[in-house]
Amino acid sequence: MVSEQLPVTCLNVEYLGDAVFTSKIQDLASKYKFMRRTRPDGNCFFRAFAYAYLEHLISNKADYEQFRQLAENSKDKLVQLGFPSFTLED
Repeated sequence: MVSEQLPVTCLNVEYLGDAVFTSKIQDLASKYKFMRRTRPDGNCFFRAFAYAYLEHLISNKADYEQFRQLAENSKDKLVQLGFPSFTLED
């Protein structure tokens, strides 16, 4: 659902002959090293955001600990709101 890292310039093939898009691709390539494609199924933004955030957490221990604590505490809150605990433990 999320591709491997691709160079931003791979978009040039899709927009051959379109000067406007080609210049925008070059601008993006000057700011970003790579991109990832996601399955365009209506959840692509959320999937891309979550994937990028999880990649960030891999290299940032402080943010990882903060996220882990938040996720751990949210389980108790969801149980208080009426969600069955056995569905949250998985």
